[in-house]
Amino acid sequence: MSLELLNQLENKVQTTLESLEMLRLEMDELKQENAALKEEKQAWENKLGQLLDKFSELENLADDSTTSPEQPATSTANW
Repeated sequence: MSLELLNQLENKVQTTLESLEMLRLEMDELKQENAALKEEKQAWENKLGQLLDKFSELENLADDSTTSPEQPATSTANW
């Protein structure tokens, strides 16, 4: 092999190693971003659950206020 071919191969290997390092760094950044997004998603799900619970409570209160108390049955028998 000629020296020129060895130099070309060395350059390609070096470029590949640099690309791999850049990809590793990008992957680490994406993992951190993904973890942050998962935490944010969980926080939103918790808030949404709390809001849904409040709506359910309001709905129950509205149902209770529109329902009149049961009246005792009156006897229709003749004495």
